[in-house]
Amino acid sequence: MSNAYGNDEDVDPAMAYIPPLNHFEQLIAYRGDVENTLKAAYGDLVQKYRMKCAEADRERRNATIWEKQSRDAEKELLTLKSLAEASAFAFVIIDGDGAVFREHLIARGEEGGGQAAHDLYVAIKHHLQEAYNVSHLEIYVQVVLNTEGLTKALFNSGILGSTDDRAILSKFGRGFCRAQPLFSFVDVGFGKEQADHKVRKALEMMDKNVHCRALILGGCHDNGYATFLESFRNSRKIGLLETTPTAAGFRKLPFHTFAVPGVFRSEPLPQPRQVTAPPGFSLPLMSQAAYQATARPTFSSSSSSNGSPIAKPATPAPSASRAEAKKENDPRPNTWATVGRHASVPQVIDISTQKKAPPKERAFYLLNASDSRLDTPLPRIDSATQDAFNEKVRKNGANFCNRYHLLGSCKVAENGGKCPYIHGDRLSTADQNVLRLRARGLPCQSGLQCRDMFCTSGHHCSNPRTCYYGDGCRFAETHSISTKPTLKVHEDGTREIIV
Repeated sequence: MSNAYGNDEDVDPAMAYIPPLNHFEQLIAYRGDVENTLKAAYGDLVQKYRMKCAEADRERRNATIWEKQSRDAEKELLTLKSLAEASAFAFVIIDGDGAVFREHLIARGEEGGGQAAHDLYVAIKHHLQEAYNVSHLEIYVQVVLNTEGLTKALFNSGILGSTDDRAILSKFGRGFCRAQPLFSFVDVGFGKEQADHKVRKALEMMDKNVHCRALILGGCHDNGYATFLESFRNSRKIGLLETTPTAAGFRKLPFHTFAVPGVFRSEPLPQPRQVTAPPGFSLPLMSQAAYQATARPTFSSSSSSNGSPIAKPATPAPSASRAEAKKENDPRPNTWATVGRHASVPQVIDISTQKKAPPKERAFYLLNASDSRLDTPLPRIDSATQDAFNEKVRKNGANFCNRYHLLGSCKVAENGGKCPYIHGDRLSTADQNVLRLRARGLPCQSGLQCRDMFCTSGHHCSNPRTCYYGDGCRFAETHSISTKPTLKVHEDGTREIIV
């Protein structure tokens, strides 16, 4: 018998709900798994969140500490910068044995030292403004020298007269120090390396000093300093104070330079002076001091039979040397020593007017208005003289030595070497002019800055405005300079303005 659910009376109607029920139970189990997974993930996320919160708290505390430390460090840095600016200085170290002060300043003693200190301070301050763009630095200047040795050199070379005070350089140094409280005049005594050692150690120390903003060396006369400064090539604080002509080694260094010609000599000290006797007298072999101590003959108004004045010699000073005493019986009557000793025998000295040779012109070099070196004009040389000179060179198979024939000495030969050029008899004046013209064709290594009194090389183009070679000229960089001389500088340091 069938019923409403089918024809089969044995089928339970509830069986139709079993599959959906099973599916529902699976969904419940899946939900449980999902819930467990979510609970685990949530727990893990909460743990991580708490860790991050703790980390954030630490970072916040650290940030607060770091911010405070940063403010403190910035404040300290500003304080240090302020102190550094307040105590910043420029240090100038000068080798006084080579960088020699002007003689007219030294001769004035303490007053000259004060004037030199003032002029040097003004020049350094101006240079600091131009080269370093600073004007508020304290300026320390230290001059290192052998006072006694330099004093002797100044007297022996004739820079200081025989009547000048032998302590004049020490007095000059006192005035130099008193005029500026940060200026020092340091006497290191005898010894070739004493000044060098002190200068180099001062440079090393000041280069590391953060308060030292400018470090200037006054020692361009010595190539040894150029080699030493190679290790400071990248230093921005180092500068050079030029005095005498700069040594070759300094020209390849990148440091800026300046000069104070009104304070320092721009030429080396001349060679020791030679004491000469008047015409008709032979000078005895004696020291300069003994020579100066010996009284010179004085002249009275009495006359000899021929009308010439008679010299009445004075008695020699007690400081005359023993060598002079041994010559008292020397029969030669025409020396300063015998004139002074034989006071009882009047010596007749003819001082009648004689025609004297014109004095030889002192060596000099020329500068234009820009302080650039100019070549001294040469006399006009005719083609025949040049052809004859070239023929001599062709026959000899070698050129003539410039220094030997133009200056009278060859450094190679003097040092025991063999000069590759011709020496022999000195060339005639005409041939020397040709050789000098040829030497001018070789550019001087110092160029327009050359201050070598006896330089034989050329310093600029002879026809700068109308040069045939143009940019191919060896002196092309000098084509724009003025060749009008405005200053003549003599070997004794005197300067003559050319108008």
